[in-house]
Amino acid sequence: MKQTVWKILIITGFCFCFFTATAFSITFERRQDQFDKTPGLFVVPAPYAIPGIGNGLFVIGYLGNIAETSADVFGMGFVGDGQGFFASVDELFVFPEWSYLALTQGRMARFGQNVYSSRGMKSEKNDFNIYVGEDFTFYNYEVVFTHFERRIELAYGFNGGNGKFVEIKDYEGELVQKLGSPIEVDFAQKHVQLKIDLTDDYGDPRDGLNIRILRDRFPSVNQGAAFDSMTFALTYYLPIPENNTWAFHYFRSDAHVRQEGNTDLESLKTTQGFYACGGYAACEAATLKSAQNRLNANKNGSSKSLGGADRLRSYPLSRYQAAHTLFYGTELRWNFSTENTKLDYWLLQDVQQALQAVFFWEQGSVAEEVGEIGETIRSSYGTGIRLVTKSGSVYKFEVASGDEGAEMILFFEYPWIGLFGS
Repeated sequence: MKQTVWKILIITGFCFCFFTATAFSITFERRQDQFDKTPGLFVVPAPYAIPGIGNGLFVIGYLGNIAETSADVFGMGFVGDGQGFFASVDELFVFPEWSYLALTQGRMARFGQNVYSSRGMKSEKNDFNIYVGEDFTFYNYEVVFTHFERRIELAYGFNGGNGKFVEIKDYEGELVQKLGSPIEVDFAQKHVQLKIDLTDDYGDPRDGLNIRILRDRFPSVNQGAAFDSMTFALTYYLPIPENNTWAFHYFRSDAHVRQEGNTDLESLKTTQGFYACGGYAACEAATLKSAQNRLNANKNGSSKSLGGADRLRSYPLSRYQAAHTLFYGTELRWNFSTENTKLDYWLLQDVQQALQAVFFWEQGSVAEEVGEIGETIRSSYGTGIRLVTKSGSVYKFEVASGDEGAEMILFFEYPWIGLFGS
């Protein structure tokens, strides 16, 4: 019965959005070509030092609109203590201006994940352990149908990954315990996403409304919960003369459990390595917290997290997570230059579309129970500068501040865009 209701809602919503976009496209003009083929190139090498992982060098590379097509390739390679690679191909059109593929593949010989003392909003800044893993592989494959100059898009995809945790370290990266039996990491999901873009430009909007609805479906893996996650994002762009915009964003994500996973704490303590700690208190404390977090995830499911370059930018990636997420923010984008200027350097080749100063403020909350959402709130605020290019990239440098200090952000797209991830 529930599946039938979902199908009816999705079909009805799609039909409504289809006719809305059709009617809107008659009166609302895009300000430039939505399938611009301007080529772009960007390469940057940089050293890294990651607590718990080590030191090394990574190289980021981007090729945009390859061979006069809309296809983009992005890659990142690591050498040193954290060896691995990440590669993606986006907008690989199967039918020009109608449908395309987005493909991502990656592998890391060594990786880390911060495991906080609890899910929700009550953990402290340094109240976490770093779980260090090996042989992590991941993928994401997606097909997208687009129409009306990209005003409406429907995407279907699936992603997953696997690896194993082999060490526990403290928040400074000092070894707590080597795990005698590795903890398996395994996940998989399918998703359907609807985008309605009623703005003046798909890649660099300055006027209009953008709506996105995402449904993730998670099967039970390794005795975890089987659940769905529904995510809704709305962004309104208020134009400010000349060529500037004031953006307002609302985001909500909720998990709905179909079948609970393993909620026996003693069993979860075993799988998380508690009884292999040999009585070492720091190890037992870390594995107990991990087991309790896993119990909550198996009981309630997980919505989208807060933290990182997309939402609540002054906090680390996936800093806050629970079953329900609420987020809203505002951002003033001041384009102090909108002249098309050719960029022809050794490691950067493109056409500058805008140089942009940005000022932003954000707030967010997560909770295990829907009635508790908003009881505890965290904020971020900051400023930065961005280079917007005709090939479709947005190179940004930002500094965000919040209750736990400041974060520096270097990234390649506008914030509030991504709906995937944990």
